[in-house]
Amino acid sequence: MFYVIIFFLLGLCFGFAARLPWALLAFIVPGGLALVATDRDPAAVVLYLVVTAVGILAGLVLAVRSDEQHA
Repeated sequence: MFYVIIFFLLGLCFGFAARLPWALLAFIVPGGLALVATDRDPAAVVLYLVVTAVGILAGLVLAVRSDEQHA
């Protein structure tokens, strides 16, 4: 469960700080972990990718709302 929170925060930070397509660099971390950890369950890797994607989308939404408030 701890890793799910880490990957969500990773996606959230990348989504808020970097815009598309740079925010997609957050997928390198789960992909790299999947390549390094050969005993990792494939379902867990997919879960981490989905959680990272949700975090990226949430970060992008927060960034857009922040920009609208400053305008």
